Amino acid sequence: MSGWRVCVYCASTLAGSVNKEDRLLNYLDALGLTHETLRPANYCEIGCRLGYSLALSRVPAIGIDPDYEIKVALTAPTRLFNTTSDSFFARDDVAQILGAPIDLAFIDGLHLVEFALRDFMNLEKHASPDSVIVIDDLLPQHMDYASRQRNTTIWTGDVYRLIPILRHYRPDLDIRVYDVDMKGFGLVTRLDPSSNVLTANYGAIEADILAGKWSFPTVAAIRDHMQPRATDLLANDLGIVAAQRAAKGSMQSDRRAAPALSQRRPRLSVIICAYEMAREAPRTILSATAPYQKGLRSDEYEVIVVDNGSSTPLTYDNLPPNVQIVRAPDPRQSPVFALNWAAREIAKGEILLFAIDGARIFSERLIEETVKAHDRMEDAFVFSLAWHIGPKVQLESVPEGYGAEIEDGLIRAARWPDEADGLFGISVLAGSSSNGFFGDITESNSFSISRTSFDRHGGFDERFTSPGGGLANLEIFRRYVTRPDARNVCLLSEGTFHQVHDSVATSGKNRWEAFAGEYEAIFGGPYLRPSYHCFYQGKPRAGMVPFILQSLQG
Repeated sequence: MSGWRVCVYCASTLAGSVNKEDRLLNYLDALGLTHETLRPANYCEIGCRLGYSLALSRVPAIGIDPDYEIKVALTAPTRLFNTTSDSFFARDDVAQILGAPIDLAFIDGLHLVEFALRDFMNLEKHASPDSVIVIDDLLPQHMDYASRQRNTTIWTGDVYRLIPILRHYRPDLDIRVYDVDMKGFGLVTRLDPSSNVLTANYGAIEADILAGKWSFPTVAAIRDHMQPRATDLLANDLGIVAAQRAAKGSMQSDRRAAPALSQRRPRLSVIICAYEMAREAPRTILSATAPYQKGLRSDEYEVIVVDNGSSTPLTYDNLPPNVQIVRAPDPRQSPVFALNWAAREIAKGEILLFAIDGARIFSERLIEETVKAHDRMEDAFVFSLAWHIGPKVQLESVPEGYGAEIEDGLIRAARWPDEADGLFGISVLAGSSSNGFFGDITESNSFSISRTSFDRHGGFDERFTSPGGGLANLEIFRRYVTRPDARNVCLLSEGTFHQVHDSVATSGKNRWEAFAGEYEAIFGGPYLRPSYHCFYQGKPRAGMVPFILQSLQG
């Protein structure tokens, strides 16, 4: 171990620093761009060896390598540790060395997946939620390079297996892999230093690694899982990360501002499940967040969008700080497991709002009115009615030719999102809400319960395995509205609007008979419409008037 080291004895050029236009972006270019764009407060590198990548740092740095032989100038204050990363983290206090949590880290140590996994675990524990971890050696060009024993000059080892492990156990992380020349380049954000998921499952993960799990037989299979992004997207992606970090830093430094989002526990968690909704989900996300959502600060609620195994993972540029897209572990054709998992493992709110269908646009005060209802009534079950965009319920309109192109035109003509009430004018009550405000409906696509209720009465019944969940949404609605001493609250002023998409419910692919058969097999009897009493929250808006009149007449 040495003290702070500043090397100024030479001005040698980094290896490979030829004209960038003459070759593909390599890992030094990518890492240099990361430093330049993020401007980290400090830097930690595992596997610094000759020092070429470590020399890119312009801030206090730590280099860890049992066999380092620094060949280039290190112009930033740098401490070198001649030890393995496991020994370093077991013995040394990173915060004391750097004076703060690790801000940017680079994993390029021993090229075996279990070592890379432990490096990630240790780095995350000593980082902050806004820190960034970069991972090398994720895209071997030949399978010979990916062996667990070094047999070639170029050797990436099986580090690539770290990505499927992280995506399975930690879908809360934002993991992006870039097609950087020779070795690939991974960028991990949305860290959670408090998470113990990997630690709790490490024994099982290590056993799976030794058994060959998380490996792929070909380079093509590795790339198919990684879905590497083009390198020309790296600068833009880093710019977004830098802007988000700067915005949080500005908020934290302003004493007049509210506490930072990472320090405030949200009152309510919105949990939305999406599958193959590249067209519909962006509108849903927009409608669930500020500035469209009114009445609450963005740090008072969070939005969790669970991608339940879409063939192309759902992405959304410039996500607000209180929104995250997570990939469901072990995706299934029914969304019920994904929703329950997000409620148990990801959501932080004391109130849980579920939207089983990610194609539903929220009205602009749905979240505010939901919170008000829970504030006014303890242990409430709060729900809204549902609408279908278009001239008829979509089970009828789709066979008649209604589709996405027509719907997009209707939404534009209604001037949504600028005119929030406009959606009421182009929509009809969904079949499940056809009895209106003053009759008994059968389900809601935006209902909420307290976490205490979720723990006591349960979430979605995971025995529903049909595509789309079958009658799972109807079952949980019936269970809650008919429970003893139920306190049901219907929102008079808010609702959700279903966008047409290739769903099992509106496409006719899986009709009522199949769903009802699954329900009867689970419960030993047929599904029965619920009968219940409810209270009302909110003042009817102008767009609601025709539907309230329709409800009174019905």
